Amino acid sequence: MRRRSLVLALPALAGACASKPPLPLPTQLADGRLLILGPTADFDPQRLPAGWSDRRADRNAVIAVTQEAGRPILTCDAPGGRMLVRALEQPLTATPGLSWSWKLETEAFGGGAGDGLPRGLRLSIGFNGGGPTDLIRPARWLRDYAGFPPHDRRIDIMLRGTGVIHTELATIELEATADDGTRRVLRAGARGLTGGWISEFVDLLELFRAFFPSDRFAEVTFAYVAVGALPARLPEGIPAAIGHIVEVQVFR
Repeated sequence: MRRRSLVLALPALAGACASKPPLPLPTQLADGRLLILGPTADFDPQRLPAGWSDRRADRNAVIAVTQEAGRPILTCDAPGGRMLVRALEQPLTATPGLSWSWKLETEAFGGGAGDGLPRGLRLSIGFNGGGPTDLIRPARWLRDYAGFPPHDRRIDIMLRGTGVIHTELATIELEATADDGTRRVLRAGARGLTGGWISEFVDLLELFRAFFPSDRFAEVTFAYVAVGALPARLPEGIPAAIGHIVEVQVFR
């Protein structure tokens, strides 16, 4: 009787999965772009709206909406490691462009090397589909997703540098890494890249092809886009804010 009850329960479970509500769509802007993150003044990282989730590696990590010149901005504090995750179901080929702006606080790179970890900001993009068979079900259910929603591929884009005694000597680089550890430098390390806003653009389809050249690109969809700070503890006396992020968008 127990075996029969289990068999009868399975269709009901499958029906429940099939009725999962669709994800809320990102805001579509006048030029056809999809706005992943503004943020708006009423966006609350402690009470995330539908479609968002919270990956918090350190319970002390703080992300908040603050103001700069009357504009809402997303501020990420040390110790970092927390990511705000926006689920997204969109073909990669439909919106391969990714743009955003971010700013690193100059003070965050003072006080010396500290714990030795790089300090900075991070965008993480997850993808589903298009990969070799062993990346897809059932093997994917056994994978470690590092706290992110289920995905087959992941690319992290980071603006980062190490702490120094004199902040004007801090060297900041832009790099991308895949979840297999493969690394690509998008902009070589340079000084003078803290304290001001930097506008970025990445062709995600081109970057995806560079990391995963054997995948079937037409079948790849987004799984999520996430934002946050890298996990690093600042030396005593250094202000907690690592940096800020605004206007994360995807587009054709």
